[in-house]
Parts: sequence; structure tokens; C-alpha cells
Amino acid sequence: DAEKAGESRIYEVRDGQLVSASGVDWRKDFNGDDARDELPVVHVSWNDAAAYTAWLSEQTGKAYRLPTEAEFEYALRAGTTSPYWWGDGTPRKAVENLAGARDKIASWEWPESFARYGDGNWGPAVVGSFDPNPFGLHDIGGNVMEWVSDCYEPTLDGVPADGSGRQTSDCARRVIKGGSWASQPRFARSAHRIPAAAEATTCIVGFRVVRDL
Repeated sequence: DAEKAGESRIYEVRDGQLVSASGVDWRKDFNGDDARDELPVVHVSWNDAAAYTAWLSEQTGKAYRLPTEAEFEYALRAGTTSPYWWGDGTPRKAVENLAGARDKIASWEWPESFARYGDGNWGPAVVGSFDPNPFGLHDIGGNVMEWVSDCYEPTLDGVPADGSGRQTSDCARRVIKGGSWASQPRFARSAHRIPAAAEATTCIVGFRVVRDL
């Protein structure tokens, strides 16, 4: 979708905003430069992520798909009931790539951040740079937010009880879960969810796949 649109949203350090930039697609990083292979892919839409899982399934003969919102949050929480999988507030050590008070570049720093926290990154970190959560999953609560399969509804009323994804008649907006490298504390909570157009692309959203066994 970014290739078709000819642009995507990158991070502008001068004012801490996401801004549209031409010529940016999945080959680029958070500020529009060529992305390194070991970084998580960004500038991909829900449509792109779903198409990739279909391609991967065809290539491998295995059943790949995007996780449902319920599956993602279950995996993110990893058996915890606290606001974050690591506890109630600022982590005691670098556990995820988040907006920390000790993370800054030049004269700019986060206006809202985890107090006394720093993970040494500005922008997405190399995949697997931090310890996994209790379920053995890396970067699920930080680094980049991730698309899930569900159509977005403002409330969780009517969510399937079996953990399957919610599909409604209007799926123009999809759900994004998890924290990112720019996530302030309130946006990094395990319960946090946001909507976005299925064709939307930005430097803070990527995806992961699940395989049905």
C-alpha cells in the first residue's frame, strides 16, 4: 500500500511527530532511510500483512495467518494480570524497546515516558535484542506495534468467546496491539488497542505471523 500511495509516515525528530514522506515503503526504516535486514519491517498495512501470510502459506504448504486480538493479548500477557507483562510500571531493567526518560537524541526527549528507564534505542531495535516475556516471545510489548486480524469495534462487546477474530460487515478499520519504541506508558499497556484503516502505513507498526498446527 505504501508503494501504491508513494508515501508513508516517518518519525520527525524536530517536533516528535509522524509526518508523511514520499518514496517510503517497507524497504525503509522509521526515518525513511534504507532498513537493515535485522530490523522489524514497518510501513506495512493490514492488507500487506494479510497478503504476506497468504503468500507464506502458499510457499510453505503450512497454514499461516495474523493472530486474532484475543490470541495476541493472551500471548502478550503471558499469564500476567498486571498492566504490563513485566509488572505495574517502569521496568527494573531493559525488557522492551519503549519510550524511556533516559532515551533521547540531541536536545529532544520524550514528553511522556517511563521514568528512569532507558533501553538504548531511538527507533526500532534489532529483533530479539531483549529478553523474552514468560511465554518466550520477543518484542511483543515494545519495538513496533502489530496488526491483528480483527475488524475494529469501539468496545469488546460481542467478541467471540473462543478466541477467534471478530469479523463484521465493515472491516475498513483493523486492530493494532502491543507497544512500540515510541509508546508512552498508557499506550504500552497489555490491554491497549487502537484502530487504523486497513491500508494505513506508518513507521511504528509491523506484524508477526502465527501458524496453525
